[in-house]
Amino acid sequence: MSAPAFNKSASVVIRQQMKKTKATVENQGVDDLVMLPKVSEKDIVENLRKRYNNQLIYTNIGSVLIAVNPYQDLGICTDDWISCYKGRFRHELPPHIFALAEETYRQMKGELVNQCVIISGESGAGKTESAKLIMKYIAAVSGSGAGVEYVKSVILDVSTFVGE
Repeated sequence: MSAPAFNKSASVVIRQQMKKTKATVENQGVDDLVMLPKVSEKDIVENLRKRYNNQLIYTNIGSVLIAVNPYQDLGICTDDWISCYKGRFRHELPPHIFALAEETYRQMKGELVNQCVIISGESGAGKTESAKLIMKYIAAVSGSGAGVEYVKSVILDVSTFVGE
């Protein structure tokens, strides 16, 4: 893998990722596995490998998000990235844990529907980190006020507990 683009802003990186040509798809794979011309285990693994090799660790398969643990900080989960995904619909931008978190938050708040995110994977797959990032996102976008501050503190306390 090449070195992460820490000096680029999230919006610049996202714009670059959204420029899809035939050559970039051949090199980086597709954002959503539903778009694969042929769906087989080999094709799915090859697409995920291409994306991982380009530091694109998130891939959709319809409404499911696949995250491949990079075992390093890629600089893609900062407050700058939260701002880019805040208020955006899931398929407006490249796949990201914050896109999933935004969709969850929108349905919870706007449609008053309880939400559950299932995070699955083997030991070391990044389940705890994914849970923390979802809670970080919801805490960051949920505004302020006495009730909201209490919920944020509960979320962040759970985040600390999840990491133990």
